[in-house]
Amino acid sequence: MSHDLYREQLLDHFHNPANFGVLEPADVDIEMDNPTCGDMIHLTARLGRDGRIASVMFEGQGCVVSMAAASMLTEAVVGKTPAEIDEMDLGQIEEMMGGVKLSMGRVKCALLSLNAMKQGLRDAGRLA
Repeated sequence: MSHDLYREQLLDHFHNPANFGVLEPADVDIEMDNPTCGDMIHLTARLGRDGRIASVMFEGQGCVVSMAAASMLTEAVVGKTPAEIDEMDLGQIEEMMGGVKLSMGRVKCALLSLNAMKQGLRDAGRLA
């Protein structure tokens, strides 16, 4: 994927985020921020009877990378188990974002929503 196409995809997710909003009631409800750059996310998720993620929504503010990653993550985790989400890492986030290798300064931005999801699952007693 060319860098222009990658930028276009990120900007589309930034301007038209998937699953933007708040789920009520939610099994997972967490707010997390990245104090170094000011990115903030509020992530809510509902689990199905089978224990898999049934739906996820987020709201927040931040840079293109953090908001686009959150939008893409909400699409990617539906149907996954908490254990599968716990296995996710930066490589999978970069792959979702078109295979781009992020600079060190952008890694925390890209991982904000994934870290929030994992912590939210822990807080809800769904992950050890």
